[in-house]
Amino acid sequence: MDSQRDSDEEDSTEKSLRSHEAYLCQGESQADILRGLRQLYQAQQLCDVTLEAEGKSFPCHQMLLASVSPFFRDIFINSNGLQNKEFQLKDVTSSTLQSLLNYLYTEELSLTLETAQDLFTAAGKLQILPLKEIAGRFLEKNIALKNCLSLYRLAHEHSHQALLQAASAYISQHFGALSKKEDFLSLEYNPLVNLLHSDKLEVASELTIYQAIRFWAESATSTRLPLFKELLGHVRFPLMTPGEVLEVQADVSEYYRHLRLRWKELDGAGRLLESGGLRKGMWDNCFVCVELHENWTQDSESPYSYLHCFEPLTEKWKIMPPLRYLSYSGCASLDFRLYLSGGQTGDCTFVDSLYEYNSLTGQWTQLLSMSTPRAVHPFLSCNQKLYALGGCGDAGPLTSAEAYSVNQNSWAPIASLPLALMYPASAVLNNKLYLVGGKASRNYRGLLIYDTTTDWWNEVLMEFACYGAAAVSVGTGMYVIGGYTEERGRFLAYNAVATEEIPFSTKGSFYLHDDGQVDWEVTIPELPAALAFACAVEQDGKIYLLAGKDDNRSYNTCYTWVPQDTSWTQRPEAIPTTNEGRIFSCAILKVPKQPIQLLLLETSPALVVVGVDEARKGQSSSSIREGCSLNCCWGGR
Repeated sequence: MDSQRDSDEEDSTEKSLRSHEAYLCQGESQADILRGLRQLYQAQQLCDVTLEAEGKSFPCHQMLLASVSPFFRDIFINSNGLQNKEFQLKDVTSSTLQSLLNYLYTEELSLTLETAQDLFTAAGKLQILPLKEIAGRFLEKNIALKNCLSLYRLAHEHSHQALLQAASAYISQHFGALSKKEDFLSLEYNPLVNLLHSDKLEVASELTIYQAIRFWAESATSTRLPLFKELLGHVRFPLMTPGEVLEVQADVSEYYRHLRLRWKELDGAGRLLESGGLRKGMWDNCFVCVELHENWTQDSESPYSYLHCFEPLTEKWKIMPPLRYLSYSGCASLDFRLYLSGGQTGDCTFVDSLYEYNSLTGQWTQLLSMSTPRAVHPFLSCNQKLYALGGCGDAGPLTSAEAYSVNQNSWAPIASLPLALMYPASAVLNNKLYLVGGKASRNYRGLLIYDTTTDWWNEVLMEFACYGAAAVSVGTGMYVIGGYTEERGRFLAYNAVATEEIPFSTKGSFYLHDDGQVDWEVTIPELPAALAFACAVEQDGKIYLLAGKDDNRSYNTCYTWVPQDTSWTQRPEAIPTTNEGRIFSCAILKVPKQPIQLLLLETSPALVVVGVDEARKGQSSSSIREGCSLNCCWGGR
């Protein structure tokens, strides 16, 4: 009996504790507690500590401060009672402290660009993490030319990665202009080095980097000139054009005669290796479209596959070096390399070849062939691998799939498709490959999702069939645009009643989430024309729809659309296809800007590094100008 009574009492106590905890966790109870603390603070009742800033006193409660701040918790626990229960905060303004306490007691906060930095700094010092994150997110959203350098320094000082990344990205985009501002001179050595080391700097010339270093060093020669040599190690001198090298030579000869220039004779590959690669501002993202001529044969006058390159910034087209003619090849890209896989020759023979075009050298190279000849197949790049999926071969439609490792130069089979599939829309999203619609034994009402990490296909059914559509991933989902379709659900054929046997191209499009579900709530404007077999790419938040054809003729038109806009826009420049040619596939390729591209195509002496003449290293700036002449060393001589 006693044992039972004890057990009942324990259960009663436990229920009581749980009930009390549940009460405190209720939203209304939390609001009551917060309201009570605010009333005590406003009436200055039961305050047991006073914070001081700029001579002003702020009575408050140790319990609240200790509960939100490890900084205050350690002070209150380890101080054995503050003297006179007062604590003076240095480097915190009274207005900042007032805002901070208002936030702690009321959760109300009014931020401006001026107050947010002070609150961010104070919250970091006092270890009030929620306030630091709120102020940090506000600053991230309000980065501008006038404050990005100060926010970059602030993020460095407080090791705030999100703000650091946001500020770095903004500085990288505007480095040329920022490097000439007085605020640039306030950067400390390590934050400056982190910027100079980045591939993401959008500078068209390394001369900009050299001039920025010189500007920074000359602002405080006594302390910064000794760092000049180390900073010059971050200048990618082999990427300078001959004219830029002459400018550096003249600068060194006139002002820095304690410096020594070293040279090597390098080709394009050597320049890239010696420098560490191109910065973002030295190349453009271009759209490479592969032209298809269905009536060509090997004996035709122009037995080549022509590639058309579109530069979004200039909206101009140019022709790239052609490849021996192949039709219906897969097209994919990785950085500066474009890949064409499989296809058919002029006599309709299926091939298993893989070709690589390197935009840095302007050369084609034949790589290791696929295990299976195939054409009209989705060809996608993901995590340094190229995926050839399904398509058609000598025996008809294929279910087989294989992946090429760019790093290992080898092909390997992957899980076969659940069904033989041709002409699906295809895209990559979150390390998964998506094949939407297509033609199997009949028009396919579904999509396939391949997980590259598990080597597994999943099938998601749709309420309609489509094939020959274009797909492009944006954010967390993808747009599927145009194509041939049946009249099913809300995705309707244009001006016709379509059947399984006679589909029609459509002006319609739809949005897919990463789980493969169609979201009809996402509004996409009708296409200007009913198009199938178009190519879609995304660049800087804008979707480009290239070429395509309707039921009667081919198109050489380019349209653009920014999500949330109400219509598509036709671009002024038509795709310059040759007679009877049309675009079959495309990919985004990084292409060096012309001065860099010309530099990489030649072998010539290249400035490698600027070193310090140790015999003159300790001389003052004025005596340096009276020093010796240049010492130029030629590699291998």
